Amino acid sequence: MSHYQQNPVAGFFLSLVAAAMWGVLPIALKELLTGMEASTVVWYRFLVAGLALFGWLAWRGKLPPLLSTTNKLRTLLLIAALGLCGNYYYFSLSLNYVNAETSEAVIQLTTLFLILGGVFVYKEPFTLIQKLGTGLIVLGLLLFFNERLTGFTSFDNEETVGVIIVVVAAITWTIYALLQKQLLKNFSSVQILFVIYGVSIIVLLPIISPEQIWQLTTLQYALLAFCCLNTIVAYGCFAEALNLWDASKVSAMLALAPLFTIGTLKLIVFLNPDYAFSDRLSWLSILGALCLIAGSALTALMPVLYNRRARLAEAARVNAN
Repeated sequence: MSHYQQNPVAGFFLSLVAAAMWGVLPIALKELLTGMEASTVVWYRFLVAGLALFGWLAWRGKLPPLLSTTNKLRTLLLIAALGLCGNYYYFSLSLNYVNAETSEAVIQLTTLFLILGGVFVYKEPFTLIQKLGTGLIVLGLLLFFNERLTGFTSFDNEETVGVIIVVVAAITWTIYALLQKQLLKNFSSVQILFVIYGVSIIVLLPIISPEQIWQLTTLQYALLAFCCLNTIVAYGCFAEALNLWDASKVSAMLALAPLFTIGTLKLIVFLNPDYAFSDRLSWLSILGALCLIAGSALTALMPVLYNRRARLAEAARVNAN
């Protein structure tokens, strides 16, 4: 935690805003991708966010000291940048093959991959609560895709391709997250993101078509603006929530993002029954989504439960003495 005082109410609402914005994001992206390539959408998002962070860090005199840092740290920053850039790109690309409900459900694998990464890379313990959370995530995915599992046996199925791309997006995000744990010892999270955005702007240049921005409809301009602001506002809410509330509780709130995706699409279909970009999930699939959320939230809350148990054990020893 930072020097900020705890404010659970503000932390809760800021986390909720971040979860809502990230939950609605794939819906906006799905519509926007009908007029702009995934790489170009991601490039504009990075460009706007990068310029905003540059202004903020320059104003506060906290631009990252890249020239004076070690080659090892610069290498880690580059790999982390490629990881998050890959996550943004592949997640957006997947929406050419699957709808928002599916992409948001499968991306919850980041929780599982981060646990496994912590176990194998940082030798963290694999606790009973984490095992339970992992079981709920796996069960949730099976229930979510209960009517579509047989279709995944063929690569001719677009949904199979889309799910595989989301899994790759989850893996690349995990690489970024594991490296960030090391980088936070030397840089702030905002400094790390600024470098990542800058590297990504350059990396994506060979595969973008920036002129597509002149071919968008009024609705698509609005959606692109929302996607760009989402990158800044959602993360801003997330970062401020971490200042005001426990990180594990913030992470648990962010696990609610699929609910906002599913709920928003249910509302859109209710208002417009002919809406094309929805999976029209069955109740069993929605139950699977709830299991995914429960598994992710339980895993995120594990540090709180672990610390509480440690405090109780310490209090018991003190009382015994």
